[in-house]
Amino acid sequence: MRTRSAIFYAAKQPISVEDVELQDPQAGEVLVRVAATGACHSDYHAIDGHIKASTVPLVMGHEAAGVVEGVGQGVTAFAPGDHVVFAIRPMCGTCKYCSSNRWNLCDGIKAERGFMVDGTTRFKKLDGTVLHHGLATFSQHTVVPEWNLVKVQNDVPIEILASIGCAVVTGVGAVVNTAQVKQGSTVAVWGCGGVGLNVIQGAVIAGASKIIAIDVAESKFPFAKQFGATDTVDASKNDPVQAVIDLTNGGADYTFEVIGKPPTLRQAFDATCAGGTACMVGVPPSGGEVAVPMEMLFRDRRLIGSSAGTGSPRVDFPWFIELYRQGRLKLDELQSKFRPLEEINEAFEDMLSGEVARTIVTP
Repeated sequence: MRTRSAIFYAAKQPISVEDVELQDPQAGEVLVRVAATGACHSDYHAIDGHIKASTVPLVMGHEAAGVVEGVGQGVTAFAPGDHVVFAIRPMCGTCKYCSSNRWNLCDGIKAERGFMVDGTTRFKKLDGTVLHHGLATFSQHTVVPEWNLVKVQNDVPIEILASIGCAVVTGVGAVVNTAQVKQGSTVAVWGCGGVGLNVIQGAVIAGASKIIAIDVAESKFPFAKQFGATDTVDASKNDPVQAVIDLTNGGADYTFEVIGKPPTLRQAFDATCAGGTACMVGVPPSGGEVAVPMEMLFRDRRLIGSSAGTGSPRVDFPWFIELYRQGRLKLDELQSKFRPLEEINEAFEDMLSGEVARTIVTP
């Protein structure tokens, strides 16, 4: 079938939106009409060169929700008309990680980055050029392994659920699954983009007593307050480490770095109290390293990483939807701007401006 997709060719260049050919789903695969997809910093990291894309040209996009339009041989868990949310990590169900409820680390599917499980791709340019892809949600339609989808009830508009599979599970999950923030504790968050806002509302859900939002863009602080921050620190004007220490009377119980840079991760670690936990949530740069003083670690501090919110999508996604129904999870507020697929580059400009919580692309 012919569909329209956003294609990444090289860093520092605009994404190109083009008509492409999409093959039918093969065994174990599902054809999905993408209803809504988020402009996430994880994709932009390839655009700005923060990380190196291993395969190009590449159909981008990973944070999305949609409707099943077809299934391949052997697929029984999904049928046309089902509403689904994309999970950014596969879930084979049988590897040691899936078997120990660590779905975010699944290694049972040995697909090389940019290819499907069988080592081929489903997208091609009209001239026959092979297009590499992951979930490829910056597209009107996509084909993905059934392991990357979670079926959800259709009583909530599918467009509302677009960010559950990345921003929400990564942010809220880092709080409740990875760091396991305790009720009454203090929290500081470096970076108030889409994922950072979900770290903030995850801290609210966990019952934190003080939630400090830290950024260099003052325009992000109204969103941070809306999502539950009790205090804000403009790191372009103040030392964020000292500010957190002062606001928490000695250091935060939990800190979260949601930017993906060694200097801010070190700041987050330095701002913890003895016995505190610093959690890396942001995507690290290729070859990035951070050094921490052993004396600080010796006082029961922890420096941990969180991959995809240590999430179990088939459990967490329905929970998130129920929290939304109860008014305890802000999804409508997260979707602060909508753009068509043709404006994908503008969607990333929105993100960089700090004027939006999340721009949602509607293919």
